[in-house]
Parts: sequence; structure tokens; C-alpha cells
Amino acid sequence: MHMPRFMHFSDTHIGYRSLVLDEREQDFYDAFHEAIDVALDSSVDFVIHTGDLFDTWVPGNRAIKEFRNAVMKLNAKNIPMFVIFGDHDRPRRNGEPAAGIFDFLGVQVLGRDQYEYVVRRFDGEDVLIGGISNMKGYMKPKLKEEYGRSEKIEDGYRNRILMSHQAIDPFFVPDQCEAKLNDLPMNFSYIAMGHLHDFMERRIGPLISYPGSTEIKSENEINGYLKQGKGVNIVDIRNGEVDLQRVRLKSVRPQIKVESDAENYIRDITSRLSSLKIGDDGKKPLVSLEIHGDISMETVIQEISKFDDAIFSRPKIRKESTIPSIHTETADLRDYFTAYLKDERLADLAMKIMAHSRSEDIEGIMKEIEVLYGDNRQDTPD
Repeated sequence: MHMPRFMHFSDTHIGYRSLVLDEREQDFYDAFHEAIDVALDSSVDFVIHTGDLFDTWVPGNRAIKEFRNAVMKLNAKNIPMFVIFGDHDRPRRNGEPAAGIFDFLGVQVLGRDQYEYVVRRFDGEDVLIGGISNMKGYMKPKLKEEYGRSEKIEDGYRNRILMSHQAIDPFFVPDQCEAKLNDLPMNFSYIAMGHLHDFMERRIGPLISYPGSTEIKSENEINGYLKQGKGVNIVDIRNGEVDLQRVRLKSVRPQIKVESDAENYIRDITSRLSSLKIGDDGKKPLVSLEIHGDISMETVIQEISKFDDAIFSRPKIRKESTIPSIHTETADLRDYFTAYLKDERLADLAMKIMAHSRSEDIEGIMKEIEVLYGDNRQDTPD
């Protein structure tokens, strides 16, 4: 007997742009479209996305276009999509959410500033779908209250899904969390989380799962990717019970991190690349390189440019003594930044970023970076 089925994915960060590698923006679109194709191939009844759909709350024209094209494919099969905001795509103040533009294609935004829910009927069963968007910073004290409110919604619905984009202790470092595991409501069938970029599932009464990001956004995710890949959750729900199937995405660009010394880094890169399995799409692997020793960046760039079968993020060079000693009575934080970065402009940038980060002003940080480096990349004309 068929039962309601949905796809849960998260942290797609479409529209992401690397300051160094133009190929990376396309990687995030590729993974997003593959996820949508998985939903179609799996004959789901609806799709839920638990935040950081876009990489910023003011995505570029191309990111909006790619999202529209994907949602049109779902709409053609009468598959609705339910969305909450992450910390990246939450609108500022009274800003309008980009995803909300496509409500006419079946996209419904839930839980912008408080818990919201809808009840829809799929395959003869009612499904309650509730959402709480990311609540960090000044909104954090309200989160526990909203979790409590979600638990008090009238009973009578066996199939209950909670969507939430939060850092939850013990899955994150405690001082970076918005809530603890025991703050979550226990009368849901499935708690669909976003924010953690690695896959996780745990039965705590309800089944709770972070599906992880659909592409590798940080080198900190490489180990998790090598162990379990990137993917989406296909979930069947009936009579309050859920069954989760993990589907790995094939379009993710392979990535490796190579840590070596100045004498052996070429050998180590070659060895790691030779053992790496390349996907059917033939994407060149991305190498994150860290070298310990005394070597010039110019030499490293020249050597790694000889590799035709890989692309490289900007290498890191760690010398024996990176930071000169500074007299603690006269030094301030800017002195340390200057000594570490060996560049007055970068030291200024670090100070400005720190100031913006205290107020969680992500847009301010990006503007400071663009002022320093410039951003001449434009959306490709249609």
C-alpha cells in the first residue's frame, strides 16, 4: 500500500560564489537540480527544505532563475515545496524572501518569525507540516518558547513533521547552539533539521535528521563527504511512523585535503589524486592544499598549475614561526593580525570583519571583502 512520501533536503546554498574558483557556483546548481530529479524519480508527494536554500537572502538573478526552473519541474507533477529560512537566507528586517516569489508554483514559506504549520492530505492521510526558521542572536530566547508552542498544537494528527534550522547541542559545540536536544518537541513523527552540513539521524522518540548540505562548502566537510557522501532523505510516513532512505548525489565535485611539507607536497598530491574515484560527470577534483615549511607561494602556484586533472583552492603555507613575537604591553589585536597576515590591508579587513561578526552582519562582511578584492563577476545574460 502506498503511503505519503516526501524528500527532505537542506543547505543547498545556491548562488554561492567562490572568490577564487568560478566553477564552484555551477557545482551548487548541479547538486540542487540533481536533488530535484531524485524527488521526481522517487515519486514523492511533497518536498521540504530546511533552510539556507540560497547562499544569501538577496540572491542574484541567476540563482533565482535556477530555483524557478527547478520548482517548475515539481509544479508540473503537482508536487508542493515547503521552505523555512536558515541563517544565510533569512530576510533582514521587512525584506521579502526570494523563495516567496514562487508561491504560485506551489512554494510555501513557513515559520519566518514564529512556529507556523499547514495540514495537507496525501494518499488519504493528513500530514501536519510545521516550520520554525533559524532563530539566532536576539531571536534565540524565543526559540524554546516556539518549540513549546509547536508541541501544544491540537492533537489528532498522527503524521507530524517539524522543520527547523538550528544548531542543536550535542550535534554542535554547545556555545554555538541555539537549543538543546531536550528542548525539541517530542510529539512529532519526524524532526527535519537544517544547518549541519554532514548527514545525521537519530531516534529520540521522533526520528531527527540533518540531511546535510548538497555540496561541499567548506574543507571542514571533506572528511564527512569521503565517509558518507552528500545526499538527500527520502521519507515514507504513515500512521505516525517514518522510514528514511538516504540517496547520495552523484554530481558533487570530489574534494580532498592534502597536508604535506615543502619537499613532498607534489608527491602527496599525485598519490591522493591517483586513489580518488572520479564521478561519471568527469568533474575535476578540488584540492585543498596546506604546506608546512619554508616555500614561496609563487613556487607553489607554478607547480600545482601543472596538474591538468585537478583544480586547486588557494594553498595555505604554514612556516615554522608564523607570528613574530609582539610585546604584550604595547600590542593590540590589529598588531597580531598584521604580523600574521603580513599585509596592512588584510589586517584592516580582519578588524572590520570582526566588528561585523559581533553583530552577525553577514552582508557587511561580504561588502568589506568585495571592496578589497572587487567582484567583477556578473550574471551571464540569458
